[in-house]
Amino acid sequence: MDARSAATIALVPEFLLPHRAAADRYADAVRSRRAELRTVRALLLGGHRVELRHTLTASRLTASAELAAALASLGRELRHHAAHADRAGRAAVPALAAAAVGALVDRVVAGWVTAVLPGLRRLAASRCVPGTLPGPAGALEPVVTVLGRRPSISLPGPDPPPSAAGALLAGVTGGTWRLALVPAAVLPAVGLPALGGRALLPPALGIALALLVTAARAHQTAADRARLRRWADDVVMVVRSELDTELARRLIDVERVAATELDELVARRLDLIDTELRALAAGG
Repeated sequence: MDARSAATIALVPEFLLPHRAAADRYADAVRSRRAELRTVRALLLGGHRVELRHTLTASRLTASAELAAALASLGRELRHHAAHADRAGRAAVPALAAAAVGALVDRVVAGWVTAVLPGLRRLAASRCVPGTLPGPAGALEPVVTVLGRRPSISLPGPDPPPSAAGALLAGVTGGTWRLALVPAAVLPAVGLPALGGRALLPPALGIALALLVTAARAHQTAADRARLRRWADDVVMVVRSELDTELARRLIDVERVAATELDELVARRLDLIDTELRALAAGG
């Protein structure tokens, strides 16, 4: 206590000293509250938009990584099915792929909500007026609506399966015709002449035809599996492109909607702070 304060207290009647101490404590509390409000006010001015952009950038990286993992799993599943399914199973691959892509889209959209909302809720919670409505969850309802919309994905159609005639022609041009000569090579091995006359001609032709048909079917199956593998790669590429584009577009919408909601929260908070500062100033 300085000399001036001591002299002032000495002039105050003794019965008023407790009241003066209470007044000093009140003045200290007012000054502390003013400083606190001014600090909060400075933090509210303009920073929420920068934080919002940083939050959405980090959320996009997380969502993109999860999308890449989901698409890799989808591609492996489709290629495995194309490589091991029978004829009926291969015919069902397009329908199975459409169902798998639909389930993947649902999981991806749910992942977007999970990746984006926690950061936005933290931003809203620090700018809401405590104990008032709407709270962080209510303020972000428009953002949830934007994020939760299910995008529509158009899958490319697969090429038509190879025909038996086309497979036979491809096999013949590829050298499968050599199988027709197998009977001529096998007959001498069993003690029969390669050119045994009319008696051996029908069985030889039958064996040659059976070998050609078997080879053509094998070639047709291999071509069908290769067709589905190429189509699976096309599906993954199209889904990745469309979902990446949709995510970028949706985050732009989220930034616009969330910025508007945060602006309103900040405006309400600033209005209350300014009202309290004026009341403290009027009260001395």
